[in-house]
Amino acid sequence: MYVRSVLPNGLRILTCPMPHVRSATLCFYVGAGSRYEPAERAGLSHFLEHMAFKGTPSFPTARHLSEAIEGVGGILDANTSTEVTTYWAKVAAHHFPLALQALTEMLCRPLLDPGEIEKERRVIIEELHMIADSPSDWVLELIGRLLWPDHPLGRDIAGTEEGVSAIQRADLEDYRQRYYNPTRIVAVVAGALPASEVESALGEVWGDLSPQTSSPAEPAPPIAPEPSILVEHRDTEQVNLCLALPGLPYNHPERYALLLLNTILGAGMSSRLFQNIREERALAYNIYSTLRQHADTGAVLIYAGVSPERTAECLSAIWDELERLAGEEVDPAELERAREYNKGHILLRMEDSYGVASWYGGQELLLGQIEEVDQIISHIEEVQPADLRRLAEGLFRRDCLRLALVGPGQDETLLRRALDI
Repeated sequence: MYVRSVLPNGLRILTCPMPHVRSATLCFYVGAGSRYEPAERAGLSHFLEHMAFKGTPSFPTARHLSEAIEGVGGILDANTSTEVTTYWAKVAAHHFPLALQALTEMLCRPLLDPGEIEKERRVIIEELHMIADSPSDWVLELIGRLLWPDHPLGRDIAGTEEGVSAIQRADLEDYRQRYYNPTRIVAVVAGALPASEVESALGEVWGDLSPQTSSPAEPAPPIAPEPSILVEHRDTEQVNLCLALPGLPYNHPERYALLLLNTILGAGMSSRLFQNIREERALAYNIYSTLRQHADTGAVLIYAGVSPERTAECLSAIWDELERLAGEEVDPAELERAREYNKGHILLRMEDSYGVASWYGGQELLLGQIEEVDQIISHIEEVQPADLRRLAEGLFRRDCLRLALVGPGQDETLLRRALDI
């Protein structure tokens, strides 16, 4: 359960009472992310998130900030994605005022010291180099380029080295003022605090902030019906591959069917990909499927690390599993296991104040509405085997297939033959 209120300036406040705990988690969900950035400044959102930790008026250095929260046993963290930047702190409930002060200053009054900007620029460029040097990470970046070429969704969330090198203090402050404004922010508190106390405290420090005008995100292009393969040759022991197919936006009516379809396909050690590709055929050590979901598009990704000489065989085996889901109804017992897998994950998540805060805050910002746990579980229970087959038949199409590989030389003709494209 939660209590919702809205300040006159548009800031949304959600309070999720958890009287049985002694902690409080405060999260700020900001409608800012990498898809809102111009190509020439790619990495702005992530850069600004880093700089928020580098000092504020009351906590002038990164050390002052970390010592303030860690000094009371708390946790302070943040994350940037394509559409959301999240800042959060978890503390003992009586230290909530400290968490509110620190996070508010980080979002509203970061110092953005020029010297710290230059140091952090070097840190972020090293982060980009680290991703590029890791084939298992890099192949996931390459697949984004194939899915959404020349679009922000196809770029690394951390940006590009050219974009990060070009970002100046004025860019960071302008972006912060436009996107870190109350109409684009949801504040969530979960824990041992009453709604009246939360609303009063947030109203006092956020109430005077004025709303600003911000630009909408560039719409995602449709995934073109033309299969494509991108191979980057590297002298590694394994081929790291990522196969992608169209998915669904996160607000699509069939999103619960897709959740269960992905669970059966490649989520966990009991999934079809893990059991058949790894356990039965020993084609890969690591294999899984996952979903990328955005406001207006989505994709189903399958990752595997395989021996170079068995790459084509592995791809053929993966496609067999996809065709089986599109051609045959899932056994009811297998579907029930997938339901219980997801229901269990949801219920366990709600044991923790951060899990509760993120449950409500993410829905409020991205969907504009909130469904309680029992409602989501009801949607999961409603999905039937025929729903999964129909969805798989519509999504798992060769004409929209994308494949990225990083590793020793591969013959693209053999890869296309393995996938029958």
